[in-house]
Amino acid sequence: METANLALTATPRAGHLGADVRGVDLSAPLPAATIDAIGEMLVDHLVLFFPDQHLDDEQQLAFASQFGEPYVHPLGRGSGRPVRCERIVDDVEHPPYQDKWHTDVSWDFTPPIYGTLRAIDIPSRGGDTIWSSMYAAYESLSPAMQQAIAALSATHTMGAAASFISKAGAEAVARARESFPGAVHPVVATHPVSGRRYLNVNRGFTDSIVGLHGDESRAILGFLTDRATDPNVHVRHSWREGDVALWDERCTQHFAVADYLPERREMGRVAVG
Repeated sequence: METANLALTATPRAGHLGADVRGVDLSAPLPAATIDAIGEMLVDHLVLFFPDQHLDDEQQLAFASQFGEPYVHPLGRGSGRPVRCERIVDDVEHPPYQDKWHTDVSWDFTPPIYGTLRAIDIPSRGGDTIWSSMYAAYESLSPAMQQAIAALSATHTMGAAASFISKAGAEAVARARESFPGAVHPVVATHPVSGRRYLNVNRGFTDSIVGLHGDESRAILGFLTDRATDPNVHVRHSWREGDVALWDERCTQHFAVADYLPERREMGRVAVG
């Protein structure tokens, strides 16, 4: 089934999330009605894919900025650099260590709300990105389990530094660790727009559940974070150059498949809060 608003069409890609959006040129400023329509599509589909856009860095930044203030990653704060599109280059010299399920920068006190990715240089095969619905993950739990975790909170930290050092260098990572030692977020959160509940823990950055012994925390976190790996709650995107993805960071997780070395993969990323 297709839904349309103005010239836009959103064609669902999977059962719980993901839609291909056509009928819009992201390189130009969008009318307010189009921004509102895309926002509604995000509520319905969580992840949107815009094919054949071929944006440059400035255009991607301008597009994302129509949905919130540009988010500056903790590794870049204090550098004095202007806000810009971040280039993510994965190759033999800078391997993609971040191939794990995560929500971007959940270890910040105020993580980004929306993320955008743009395909710049794509390997001949592989390099897909997978998203999972944390609504569906939560709703797959029994009512008893939902009740048991309803009041829990968890600590999120930067985790293993290898991926960050590979991209930003040891000095920037050390500064970020000092300024951002971790953040506490509820294990179950409620989306402010949809009103739906979602699991708010991830393998990449959730360290422990507040108030539980270590073995208790590991057991519960392991069970909950496994929900993101269920293919029944996934949508998988095979990138083509020029593709742009826009997603809600709060109620999704994603996984960058690192199966293309020694080939090179380059993406443009802008997040907003």
